[in-house]
Amino acid sequence: MFSTQFVFNYVLENALHIWGNIRERLNLPAGPVGLPVVGYSVFLGKHPHRDITKLGDKYGSVFTLQLGVNNVVVLNDWEAVRDALNKDAFLGRPFHSPFTAIAETKSLADESGEVWRDQRRSALQILRDLGFGKGSMEDRITDEISYLTKCIDETNGEPMNIHEVLVPSMSNNICHLVFGHRMDFNEPKRQLFDKQLDQAVSRISVIGVLAMSPIWFSKLFFKLGGSFNKKVFNAVISIFESEISSHRKSLDTNNKRDYIDGYLAEMEVRQRKDPNTHFTLKRLDSNARAFFGAGSETVRTTTEWLLLLSVRYSEHQKRVHSEIDSVVGRDRSPCYADRLHMPFTQAFINEVMRYKTTIPVNLMRRTTEDTSVLGHFIPKDTQVLANIWAVHNDPKVWHKPQDFNPNRFLTSDGKQVIKIDAFIPFSYGKRNCVGETLGRVEVFLYFVSLLQKYTISAANDEMLTLEERFGLSLQPKHKPILIFNNRY
Repeated sequence: MFSTQFVFNYVLENALHIWGNIRERLNLPAGPVGLPVVGYSVFLGKHPHRDITKLGDKYGSVFTLQLGVNNVVVLNDWEAVRDALNKDAFLGRPFHSPFTAIAETKSLADESGEVWRDQRRSALQILRDLGFGKGSMEDRITDEISYLTKCIDETNGEPMNIHEVLVPSMSNNICHLVFGHRMDFNEPKRQLFDKQLDQAVSRISVIGVLAMSPIWFSKLFFKLGGSFNKKVFNAVISIFESEISSHRKSLDTNNKRDYIDGYLAEMEVRQRKDPNTHFTLKRLDSNARAFFGAGSETVRTTTEWLLLLSVRYSEHQKRVHSEIDSVVGRDRSPCYADRLHMPFTQAFINEVMRYKTTIPVNLMRRTTEDTSVLGHFIPKDTQVLANIWAVHNDPKVWHKPQDFNPNRFLTSDGKQVIKIDAFIPFSYGKRNCVGETLGRVEVFLYFVSLLQKYTISAANDEMLTLEERFGLSLQPKHKPILIFNNRY
C-alpha cells in the first residue's frame, strides 16, 4: 500500500521529531508526558476539549501537551486566552495543518503573516462591498428562511429531521455570498452539493481530532482513506472549480456579484503589478471552500442546538415566544435590529453558544516570535491551542457554568443584556472569525423566525439528552427529529 520511500520518510520524520521534542520541551511550561510518537493523544477520549480542561486542575491554565510528536502549549482558561490572543505573536498558523494535508493551497484560514493579513483585508473589503452587515444581506437571509418554512409547513406537524433542510438552507446563504445565487432545494446540483458536502463534513469531522495531531498523522489518515475520501472531496472541489470558471467568463469588474467576482477583480489588479502575487485561482478556490466550511457547518450546528435547547427548556421557549409577539408580532418578518428590544432572546442565544460551544477548541496557532503567557516563556514557532470550551466553562468567570442559565447574560431586572468579555464563540483578538457578523445575523434571524411561527417539541426523549459529538464542530450526537406546530 505504501512505497519504500514513503515508509522511510515517515520513520525519519518521526525520529527527528522525537529528538527535537525532547530538547524543545525543556523550554516550555510543564505538562503531562505522553507516549513516544503518539504523545498524549491516546489518553484523550471522545470529548478531548473536556479532558484537556480537566488537566488544568493539575497543571494550571498554561501547560504543555504532547500531541503526536508535537509539543503544544494549551491555553486553558479566560485569563490565559485573553493574555495570549491579544498579542500579535500568537497570530500565526502551524506550517502544516490537517487542511493542508488535503488541499494544494492554503486558504486565508490557514495562512500566516503578511499573506494572511492581505487575504483577510481583501475578503473583508469584498464582503463590505457586497452589503455584508447591511439590509441587503438580511433580505437574502429572510428570503431563504421563507423557503425553509415552506418545507416545514409541508410536514403538517409530523416529526421531521430538521437537519435535512437546514443543511441546504444554511449553505444557500453562503452560496449567495460566494457564488452570487441560491440553488433550489430540489435542484439536482443542489442535492448533489449537499450530499457531497454532508459526506465531506462527516468524513472530516475527525479533523477536530486531527487538528490536535501532527501532520504525518493527517497525511496517513487521508492516505489510508483511499479512493472514497478522494472521491468525496473531488466531487465538492469540482463544483467550486465550475463556479470559478463560469465567473471568469462572465466577469464584469464594474458589477461584482459575489465574493468570486470581487476576488477575480482584485486578482487581475494584483497580477498586473506582480505576476508572483499570492492572489491566484488556487487560493480563490481554497478561500471559497473555507467560507463554506466555516459559514455553513458552524451556523447550522448552532441553530440545531438552539432548537434542541428551546425544546429541552420549554419554559424558555414560551418566554421567547412572548418576547417575539411583543416586539415583532406575527405580521412581519423579524429583522436584526429587533434584537435590541429582545433581551431574553439575546440572552438565550448567548447561553446556547456558551453552553454548547460550537467550536470548542480554536484552530491551532503558532507563535511568530519568542513571547510569553502569564509569565510562561513561549519560544518562536511553538504550536498553541486555545480551549474555548474551557473559557466558556471557567468557574472564575461563570457562576455554576455546568448549568444552562440564560439569565446570566441579563441584568437583575431582565431588561438589558450584559456584555461578558469571556463570551467568545467566534474566537478572540485579531484572528477572530471573518464571518462573525454574518453568523450572528443568521443565528438570530433563523431562530426568531422559526419560533415566531412554530411551537417546537421533540419527537422522542432521545432529543432531550443533548448528547454531543466532537468533530469539525461540537454537533448534536443525534440528528434533531422535531415537531413544528404552527402557532397561528
